[in-house]
Amino acid sequence: MPDTYKYLTTRIEDNVGIITLNRPEKLNALSWELAEELATVFYRWRYVDEVRAIVLTGAGRAFCAGGDIDWISGDSDRPMPGTSDASRPISRSQRKTPGGPFMDATRQMIAVDKPIVAALHGHAVGAGLAYAMVCDRRFADTTLKMSAIFTNVGVAPDCGLSWFLPRVVGLPTALMMVETGRVFRAEECKTMGLVDELVPEGESFAAAFEYAKTLAQRASVAVDMARRMIYMGQTATLEQMLDYEGIAGVIVASSLDAKEGTQSFLEKRKPVYRGI
Repeated sequence: MPDTYKYLTTRIEDNVGIITLNRPEKLNALSWELAEELATVFYRWRYVDEVRAIVLTGAGRAFCAGGDIDWISGDSDRPMPGTSDASRPISRSQRKTPGGPFMDATRQMIAVDKPIVAALHGHAVGAGLAYAMVCDRRFADTTLKMSAIFTNVGVAPDCGLSWFLPRVVGLPTALMMVETGRVFRAEECKTMGLVDELVPEGESFAAAFEYAKTLAQRASVAVDMARRMIYMGQTATLEQMLDYEGIAGVIVASSLDAKEGTQSFLEKRKPVYRGI
């Protein structure tokens, strides 16, 4: 498994995995290759026990300026179903799933089964807005600009935005955002609930990293299972969740951290969790 990528950088620090989108000259606009790398690292880190929480951020002046217009327009080396000349050959897999790794990155962000914290600055629009919405919590600095910009360029929302956005900001606000394509600045984003914490310019990564470290120091099996249950609860019935909570409770109780947690409570001391 390679440790280096062409369009993003990764590192692990204090049990926090840090992913940085790294196309700063394009404001980290998503190419097919960048989306592939993003989906790949989330898939791999699901199985890396050292990583207990994840921070997602962007290099340079922006978090992510959405999908690369060169690809969306259909004029790049890789054809896009719908906008490229119909005579251009398209792989069987892409024909069946036109969004390819752009959609799979969202899928892997949930499947990683670990908390993801967004550190936002500059533009977080289009697919960049979608990936920010997938994160468990969003820290932003005062340079932030957010927009469901899709309809401004004549395309529809993607990367799971239509599922996540109304759950984060409510249905009327989500409808307004996708219908108008308006750009919102940092203070407006905080008021609307698009971001959870607003910090001074240049401090979003530090704030997101400190928050992720607190999560990484907790009983990770319990935290990860709790995250999974919250997502399951978005589509399951109450009876289904009651059954699953009972099963998950037994699974979590068998972890070493559960034993440490209960023992430290009885001994009136701070627990020392090992993430297992």
